[in-house]
Amino acid sequence: MKLKRIYMTGIAMCSCLLGHAQEARVEQSVWGIQAGLLSVWGYNESRLADAVALRSEAGLVSSFLYSNSSIFGSTCRYAVAPELAVEPRWYYNLAKRQVRGRRTAHNSANYFSLRTSFNPKWLLVSDPDTRPANGLTVSPMWGIRRHYGTHFSLEAGLGAAYRHIFGEKGGVWSRDKFVLRAHFCIGYTF
Repeated sequence: MKLKRIYMTGIAMCSCLLGHAQEARVEQSVWGIQAGLLSVWGYNESRLADAVALRSEAGLVSSFLYSNSSIFGSTCRYAVAPELAVEPRWYYNLAKRQVRGRRTAHNSANYFSLRTSFNPKWLLVSDPDTRPANGLTVSPMWGIRRHYGTHFSLEAGLGAAYRHIFGEKGGVWSRDKFVLRAHFCIGYTF
């Protein structure tokens, strides 16, 4: 009788361990929308490996610049343009979050990524002095994504970005620059 009880306890413990030993992995496909400060994107994340997802985005981004100088006077520039982006993401702490009993639904974890975005020169709205140009940006990023409830998410990220603006007529005014990239978005997952 005592041996049977020990045997049953052992089976129960093993089944509990096996139930929690499932490998943490990104979801097969996640669709949603996100909004940041004056910008909005639609996105899809598709699983490439257990901890790697490929994120594809299409959206509208806006920029605003105001400067006031005693020499040049004040300037106000703004633009709203489309953006297409592809971003492989490595969610490096999915397993750790799952072991600790934290949420991993909808790829809720920390990540490293390499975001590549293209801005075509179709400006939708801009000030008269802004010239449209094609731009390509590559950004290594670190970010954090958390889901609340069934559909809502918060995401924040920080990284460096290399931006190349393609010029007209053989690159007369093409230019390269390095910038700091930061984002904070509120999202809805379908």
